[in-house]
Amino acid sequence: MIRVGFSAEEKQTEVVQYVREHSIRKVFVLYWRDLRTEYSVDCEIEYVEWADIIMYKFFYRLLEEIDDTCLIVVDELLRTQNRGELTYNCAHHFLNQTPHKIIYEWFPFIEDESDFMILLDYQDKGRYRGKGFLFDYLRQQDVIVRHHPVEFETQFAPITEAQRKAYEKKRDHLFDSLGMKDPDTIPRNLHVFVGSFKKPFIQSDLRHVARNKRFNLENVATYRTLDVELSSQLSLMPMDKPDYIVLDFPHRRIDFNDFLKTTKPEKVVFLSTGLPVDNYYQSEFESWLKRVGDFCAEASLRQQDRS
Repeated sequence: MIRVGFSAEEKQTEVVQYVREHSIRKVFVLYWRDLRTEYSVDCEIEYVEWADIIMYKFFYRLLEEIDDTCLIVVDELLRTQNRGELTYNCAHHFLNQTPHKIIYEWFPFIEDESDFMILLDYQDKGRYRGKGFLFDYLRQQDVIVRHHPVEFETQFAPITEAQRKAYEKKRDHLFDSLGMKDPDTIPRNLHVFVGSFKKPFIQSDLRHVARNKRFNLENVATYRTLDVELSSQLSLMPMDKPDYIVLDFPHRRIDFNDFLKTTKPEKVVFLSTGLPVDNYYQSEFESWLKRVGDFCAEASLRQQDRS
């Protein structure tokens, strides 16, 4: 079973039902450290974190213990686009020990539809080994995909001519000093650089998120360390306000995906200077949102065909 876009409550209900219907002896939950869902079931349950899956002390014991009386829940474990990742391969050994498996993921992929093959590999690695993605595969497995659209808009933070020239100078310096370094460091550094131009536009009554802690403001969180106090302010925000204002995007797509999984905002606003680097990150995110929406729409049609 592959379930995309299921809430913690829906996961809990489904796992409980599965355990009862299949007389499961023990549940193993493979999870990512920042996205752990707690399950309450009428049998023994063990949680194995991503980093522990490859550890000898877990790997061989679990291989001996997991059998066809066990259920494995793969919970938000789409962590890299590399299908050959060692942790994925170790998890496949566990999954081969039992027919009882539920794969949960909030989004159908990290970057694009090819990543969905990692979820299918969790379900049946032998069947899909070496194959590229096809929507027809969704008819072959018990797959349900739900879409949770995020409203996205851009607000502009006007910059001065001096700031524009500072941006151009920084850009030219980064290109001139690139040498053998990764070219991706240029937009990465420029995006943080122009983010500092936005400090005067940070609103004290709204929540913001940035790549690092350089703003030193209580209502600006980072992607890695969303403050509990910041998240608890959601109920205090007017209904017509965005859940978060993005000051700058993280460089890695997975970090922003985790942010969306954790906060589940209905609306995200990006504060943009209108400079090319901000336009680039804005365009990349808009393209990603469209890919997710298109995938979920097509998956929904395949689900109807299967039913």
